[in-house]
Amino acid sequence: RTATAKKTPSLAVWVGVCFVFSGATGLIYEVLWARMLGLVFGATTIAVSTVLAAFMGGLALGSALAGRIAPRLEKAVAAYGWMEIGIAVYALLVPLLFRVVDDLYAVVWQQLQPGFLTFTLLRFALSCLLLLVPTTLMGATLPVLSAALLRSEDHDANSVARLYACNLAGAILGTLVAGFVLLPAVGVRATILIAATVNILIGLLALRIQRHAQHQARSVVGKSFLIDRPAEAD
Repeated sequence: RTATAKKTPSLAVWVGVCFVFSGATGLIYEVLWARMLGLVFGATTIAVSTVLAAFMGGLALGSALAGRIAPRLEKAVAAYGWMEIGIAVYALLVPLLFRVVDDLYAVVWQQLQPGFLTFTLLRFALSCLLLLVPTTLMGATLPVLSAALLRSEDHDANSVARLYACNLAGAILGTLVAGFVLLPAVGVRATILIAATVNILIGLLALRIQRHAQHQARSVVGKSFLIDRPAEAD
């Protein structure tokens, strides 16, 4: 006879909550970076195209890399938590990095005086490269959390689909909040700080969820041992 674990709020529920806010912050950053790159390029179309290219490329790269690594992660939820914290730290650095790159653009223009097309392509490439790190981390989150869910006892055939739906709902929420609430009310800097704070809180929550899951697993193993031991003695 073996002991059964007492039911607590599902891992899928906690992970879903985290992923809603994760999707929201991701789209908040997309709106912010498009606004900031508009100052660099002086043309909204090019700025939006740059951000979309960086996002799609980073998401694809992160998903591809994490798809190979995630099945081997022993603490997938904790890895997701550190990714969220990494995204927050990088997001806080992006305004400074944009200023550095903007100064670099000025030096290139003064020293080399490239044509408009060459200069635009250079700015596009450097901006995409600048945003590759956070977008790659964002792309890695879904495979990592999917691996965590597929190892949990309460997962089913729709677990990953529900996880993706949570992220999509968060993305819609993030776009609306960034464009209609945060940016008009508090501006770019405060919006970055708010989004980064949310990322850090998500990361800390994920680390706590991982510790709680490990504690539960050890507790179940210990109870099972105590119950089974008398039976073995008989």
